[in-house]
Amino acid sequence: MKILFILFFLNFIFADAIPDNNATMPTSQNEKILITQIEDFLKDKFINAYQNYNITIKHIEVSPAISINLNKLKLDKIIFDDKLLKRDSGNFEVHLYHNQKRQKVFFNFNINASIDALSANNNIKTGEVITNSNSQITQINIDKNMQLPALSNIINEYSAKSFIPSGAIITQAKITPKIIVQKGDIVEVLYNEGDINIIFNAEALENGANGENIKAQSLQGDKVLNIKILDPKKAQLQ
Repeated sequence: MKILFILFFLNFIFADAIPDNNATMPTSQNEKILITQIEDFLKDKFINAYQNYNITIKHIEVSPAISINLNKLKLDKIIFDDKLLKRDSGNFEVHLYHNQKRQKVFFNFNINASIDALSANNNIKTGEVITNSNSQITQINIDKNMQLPALSNIINEYSAKSFIPSGAIITQAKITPKIIVQKGDIVEVLYNEGDINIIFNAEALENGANGENIKAQSLQGDKVLNIKILDPKKAQLQ
């Protein structure tokens, strides 16, 4: 009985000395600095990538993909594929070092961020010009299925390449430069070479957008020419 009591007493005294394998190790100051450096790097990457989209980052978190002691490690470089900028989570390479030893560690990231996006506020037909009346700015979250929205500077300059339903985000894939010259329109064509400047009229044989090359027929003959559209009434001989 006395032996059992002594064993119980010793177990009570030294209980705190037995390590708990399930306990979470406290985060060192060096680890906090390292994680902050990596998070700041990612914040700058996303801010630079979406500087024209009024990005708002609500939360960002990074952590090693495997269990590793970061206490003595310092940051060498970060390799972050730009494709990850269109996702809200993923993994990337971080190169670390201590003394003369270097190692590559994969980190996971999660980001909660939103950007401005142009969306259709009613159905937009194929060929219809994108205007302030049929589109509006809304906020969308960055996620793994996101397609980059078109910027608001397309207003009045681009048309729908295909039907865009009401509420849909307007992306670059869904738009095309606005047609400003229709087939059959008469345009003034400019020709410059050295000191020679010639202006003549031609009939557009195709529809054309600003800056687009189309075929046209000179009204002074039957010759078919390549012209570049400058505005609805003018073009440059190519």
